[in-house]
Amino acid sequence: MKVNISSEMGVRIATWLGIIGMLAGIALILAFPKPSIASVNAYQRSQQTKINIGVEQANKDLATAKAKVDAHAWSGGAEGVGPGALQAMNSLATKYKVKLSGFRPERPTKASGLDMLPYSVTATGAYLDVLNFAKAIENPDTKLAVDSLQVASSQANSDQVIATIGITAYRVSEETNHA
Repeated sequence: MKVNISSEMGVRIATWLGIIGMLAGIALILAFPKPSIASVNAYQRSQQTKINIGVEQANKDLATAKAKVDAHAWSGGAEGVGPGALQAMNSLATKYKVKLSGFRPERPTKASGLDMLPYSVTATGAYLDVLNFAKAIENPDTKLAVDSLQVASSQANSDQVIATIGITAYRVSEETNHA
């Protein structure tokens, strides 16, 4: 009778490999013990502390951003913005020797929690005075932004011009204030 040595040898090798694998698994389990409850709790506390610090920083950043928006946006109702903007335009017109001949509200829009209240201003005066007037509108104290500027000559052989200036007043939306 002929014995198949290769099949017996394969079984023995497979058995030994299985035993070695189990021993290696046990050694790994013993080498890396299960973390203690105290170490797990300490890790969770450190993670919670990191999260709390992140939330505090986010709240500080939000407060800073809101303060910046508030510094450049109108407060109160939308009905007070137009008269306030007109008063600012009249004050600047007097300062820069420019004559206002028009102040017209345009269609308001909303974007990113802000009400954008556009106005069209028509001013007449010397070219440099009108440019300085338009530049002064951009002063943060006026809380207005110049969106467009069109200048046309009003008289031939003169430095007198007529300018149409698109300005926008920004106001935090009522929905945002209540959020």
